[in-house]
Amino acid sequence: MSEPLDDVMLRDILDQPDALSETLAALATQAVAARITGLAAGAGRVVFSGMGASYHACYPALQRLLAAGRPAAWVEAGELLHFMPALAGPGSLLVLVSQSGRTAEVVHLLERHPAHGPVVAVTNDPDSPLAEAAGAVLALGAGEERAVCSTKTYTCTLLALDLLADALLGEQVAVRRWPAGIAALRHGLESRAAWLPPLTDALAVPEHLWLLARGPAVSAAITGALIIKESSRVHAEGMSAPQFRHGPLEGSLPGRSALVMVTPGALGDLDLDLASEMARAGMTVAAVSTEPGRDLPNALLPVRLPPVPPGLEALAQILPAQLLGRAFVLAQGRTPGQFSLIGKVTVRE
Repeated sequence: MSEPLDDVMLRDILDQPDALSETLAALATQAVAARITGLAAGAGRVVFSGMGASYHACYPALQRLLAAGRPAAWVEAGELLHFMPALAGPGSLLVLVSQSGRTAEVVHLLERHPAHGPVVAVTNDPDSPLAEAAGAVLALGAGEERAVCSTKTYTCTLLALDLLADALLGEQVAVRRWPAGIAALRHGLESRAAWLPPLTDALAVPEHLWLLARGPAVSAAITGALIIKESSRVHAEGMSAPQFRHGPLEGSLPGRSALVMVTPGALGDLDLDLASEMARAGMTVAAVSTEPGRDLPNALLPVRLPPVPPGLEALAQILPAQLLGRAFVLAQGRTPGQFSLIGKVTVRE
């Protein structure tokens, strides 16, 4: 594919398989697991918190813990800081996620509520204030992220939190499935010349774009919408597919667009029914599938990605949103990855 590596956003996106391999190699050790298990010994619940993409990346791990019967909560750091500080008390294991380790709300939470519970930091900077305050650090191997938007730090956070769930549940699920997931992501990037141009041609630069998913991939839908909003200024909104039917479906009007991330298995039929209904209303709808052999209705634009192990749907499904964010910026005649109103690290509330 003849894309020049002339912008930092593309370089970050293409770096993801190598960054994930570095993160897996660094974190998949018994010492990290033992440290987390020790911190969690006296905690009745696990509380995930962060802001932006760091916050959204917590959702698959939250679902995994809850499915296993482990009490857990998922609270935005700004809300935890000002309205729910008791949830961060000694009875909780705090999993605080910040790619910089300097996010204002996370740092202020630790400063203003010194009676907080034990802390696990997930960060790309092991020398950050968050890392220094933590009892255990899951340091991402993402390297420098050059663009303002989070791409490789998001996917590396998904991996780190899956390894955290391994430690808390005494399992080896993450360490077994991520090598195949990384290989699938690499294949998806290498094959983008086949699936990306039809998608960008069909969507052009939309006025509004919905991103819909179920289960772990809801993280990709919400994060994908964030990436598109902040990088291209296109209005995008991510949510669960079931939630869309409870009201927003009324806004399925001609000229509007959507990415529907198709859930593998029987639930995918519900996703495709919804996507087809949106297309009949006049919307341009792409169906993003990681399931080989899945029949996609003719009314939908097919986006077929390599299959990933169960539970890693967010890893694959985020790719179209990342690359669309860049494509929209290029179509606008601007430079991908460069912002004018905000910076890489949000250090004020």
